[in-house]
Amino acid sequence: MEDQDGGGRRKRGFTPDLTEGEIIMKETEEKQERYTIQSIDKALDLVELLAERGSLSLIELTELLNQPKSSTYRILLTLENRGVIARSDEDGKYCLGYKLLLVTKHLLERNNIRTAAFPEMKKLSDLFGDTVNLGVLLDGEIMYLEIIESIHALRMTDSVGSKSPFHATAMGKAITAYLSEQQLEQLMDQFGLPPFTPQTITSKVRFRQELEKVRSEGYAIDDQEIVEGARCVASPIFGMFGQVYGAISISGPMHRYTADKIPELSRHVAAAAAAVSLKLGHVLTPAADPNLQF
Repeated sequence: MEDQDGGGRRKRGFTPDLTEGEIIMKETEEKQERYTIQSIDKALDLVELLAERGSLSLIELTELLNQPKSSTYRILLTLENRGVIARSDEDGKYCLGYKLLLVTKHLLERNNIRTAAFPEMKKLSDLFGDTVNLGVLLDGEIMYLEIIESIHALRMTDSVGSKSPFHATAMGKAITAYLSEQQLEQLMDQFGLPPFTPQTITSKVRFRQELEKVRSEGYAIDDQEIVEGARCVASPIFGMFGQVYGAISISGPMHRYTADKIPELSRHVAAAAAAVSLKLGHVLTPAADPNLQF
């Protein structure tokens, strides 16, 4: 049966087989398509192709974009005039221009790791109410760049600028898991793996196994390894070229951070770290979803 209004007229766009949510999504997609400027869309497709392929000729771009040669040429000429792309004098092919470096420079300057991380840290803090930390590896230790303290009376406390050992903290494991073998070996030789609690990992073999687990799961855990009765979950933050920049962690007492709570915590921490990495220019892998709703 058709859905009709009071005058017996069928409601425009109503499809009886669709749910309300599907109808809204369909209308949203139609609006996006209606208001998209096709020439700009094609220009951005062209820029992305050059970013992916390095350099391409007019004919190659025309084929890949699936549009007339004259349209592709007009886009190329416009982008070249603005310095977004450049043409090689040697083979006549097009590549990205230096103007994009300037745009990227300004973007990265506005999105340093603390600026990029704080909104994601705040989401974690609002969601769980526990201490959220941002740290980097400096001189063999994890230095705390930013801390949002827990709302609970019983909480983990550190201060901005303080340091913790790389091998006994979740942030330390999350970062060192992505160092080169040479860097890792140098860290362990220079600073050792001293015990802080009975749970601290003090064996090189065992520590390497722990880092392999971190790489596999996308997050690290400090399980009473520096403070008895406390747990911490952390995930790494990456930069534009895949280098590990730092880590985000959330920490709390054992009675709140029970084993069955860890999967939920790790999922949100990994998503927060992925969102920060994205702001810093890192290309995400499917392992973590920055669009996870807090």
